[in-house]
Amino acid sequence: MKKISLFSDQLRAVWMLAFVAIALVFATPLFLQPSNMLNVLLTAAVVALIAAGQTYVIILAEIDLSVGAVLGFSAITTASVISQYGVVAGLAAGLAVGALAGLINGVLVTKAKMPSFIATLATMSIFAGLTLQFSQGNPVKVTSDAFLALGQGNLLGIPTPIWIMLVLGVLFGYILARTRYGRELYATGDNADAARLAGISTDRVKIIAFMISGVLAATAGFILTARLGTAQPTAGTGLELAAIAAVIIGGTSLSGGRGALLGTLVGAVLLAMIDNGLNLLNVSPFLQSVVKGAVILLAVFVDRNSGVLMRIFRTGPAKASAPAAATAPGGGAPLLPKVAMLSVVGLLVVGAGVTTAVRSADNGAAGAQQKTATLVISTLNNPFFVSVGDGAKDQAAKLGVTLDVQNANNNDTASLNQATTALVKKPGVLLLDPTSSEAGGSITVKANQANVPVVAFDRAPDQGKLAAFIGYDAVQAGKNGAKALCEAVGGSGKVAELQGLLGTSVARDRSQGFKAGMKECPGVQVVAVQSADFDRGKALDVTTNILQANPGITGIYGANDEMALGAVAAVKSRGLLSSIRIVGNDGIGDALAAVKSGEMYATNAESPFALGQEVAKIGHAVATGEKVEESRVLQGKLVTGSGVDDFCSYLRGIGDTATCK
Repeated sequence: MKKISLFSDQLRAVWMLAFVAIALVFATPLFLQPSNMLNVLLTAAVVALIAAGQTYVIILAEIDLSVGAVLGFSAITTASVISQYGVVAGLAAGLAVGALAGLINGVLVTKAKMPSFIATLATMSIFAGLTLQFSQGNPVKVTSDAFLALGQGNLLGIPTPIWIMLVLGVLFGYILARTRYGRELYATGDNADAARLAGISTDRVKIIAFMISGVLAATAGFILTARLGTAQPTAGTGLELAAIAAVIIGGTSLSGGRGALLGTLVGAVLLAMIDNGLNLLNVSPFLQSVVKGAVILLAVFVDRNSGVLMRIFRTGPAKASAPAAATAPGGGAPLLPKVAMLSVVGLLVVGAGVTTAVRSADNGAAGAQQKTATLVISTLNNPFFVSVGDGAKDQAAKLGVTLDVQNANNNDTASLNQATTALVKKPGVLLLDPTSSEAGGSITVKANQANVPVVAFDRAPDQGKLAAFIGYDAVQAGKNGAKALCEAVGGSGKVAELQGLLGTSVARDRSQGFKAGMKECPGVQVVAVQSADFDRGKALDVTTNILQANPGITGIYGANDEMALGAVAAVKSRGLLSSIRIVGNDGIGDALAAVKSGEMYATNAESPFALGQEVAKIGHAVATGEKVEESRVLQGKLVTGSGVDDFCSYLRGIGDTATCK
């Protein structure tokens, strides 16, 4: 009988998982809570399914970058079909989309002889574009209880997504390890020419692998949609990178011919565990990416040096000089692997005991919870939200509140996972800036179930009970921008609109408001509407193209200041600042400086620092049981050149010393 090495490629990820678990067990008593363990597995489920399909492709020494876009396209298709024809038809349509996407990728790689990196990079863009076109950037709500059970249901106290991950992991792991197709896959990945000479249809093997990848991405889309209760057009953004990381950490070789699904699933759980642990430990959201990158580098290093490392672990470092130290009496198997395994188990047991003792000592610390708050913010890659975070920290420090800040990076999945982890810590209040109203609704419902009050800001969740809401009126912001632009161009001419990230609620609302405002300015014609993703660099390129196609433009509206500033750069490069008026929204420092210098006509300033202060103040009041106003809708202040100094004086007066420098 073949012996299983405890340090084989397939089990290497298990050891990494064990060491991370030991570190977290001793670092925080919250980690081993049963509810937190389920959170880790629940968070891992979506990435694990995508990574399982990616494993098939990478064993072939290929890559599939389109899986995130396929997930989004399948999710939108499924939700749309469910609303018309029912759950069965919706699931079938979603799987068909995934399989068809995989077939297209496979044919491009095998028949068109395109490198998989280039082919799937192109189809990623195509599928993402089709998703936005099909949905018009709008989420699709799902109300079917049968479908929602896929993401929100439980079986024997374990969430349904975990069962789906385990069942499909076993099924596709069996296919890979125990079937003829699996053997053909490994042979093709190891040496395609030799496999072809042996009679294997390598093209067929590759096409099937890409189809499996597409189907599993679609299945992950089902779970994510069911968890959120809505299909988001941008749902799969960035998940392809997480899936590839899980595959690499799991020991599958990028050069092909080697790998196993067990390692991939463990790799996905390891990534989820790292995210979970960093959140529990309140590690800076900026440093979390550094830690995850370091883990991936370690995994690749181990993969590239596996031969040397495995020989050390199998024989022990001192075998050459003292073989008895590493070998069991009687010439049995080396002792080092057994000792390492027993040490890991022992440390986990001791850690569990320490955790239990600490948690028991912490019982009755409800009063301390009133002094803790978790802020889940949509993004910290935008100056507006950075200022919101700064304001919240400033006010929390004044109130003596410990504030934990989490960055969702404009990703619904990340926002949901971070909030779920935060609820394990039972903070006095959850301060929530949803990436979308729909994702915010799912989070609010979970918080209600955990008896943690929620104060939402900037965007209102679409379901659940809030303790309070405060935010600026995004629709009115768009109307204010339209009014300012109309005035700037003298009530006539041609203008362009730069929209935000398609599929997000704030982009939809500001665009809706701008369109409504422009109807009150009939002499102005909107000749170009393009998305620049709330990004200054992209706005530079988009505006350059708009100016090329529409040389008579006299005004540009950016749905946020970052895009307006990108437009300024494009207009300035063509020497047109004197003839084109630009209006933005948010009131960030660079925009206020541009308005003062005349490069921008106006910005609809919203004082994010003050918003952050108010959020922290209201959150503290809620946590301590004070009565608060349930809803406050704020209005921005249109700031033109003559009003910049007064607005900056106001900001400095409330403690914001960073915006106006």
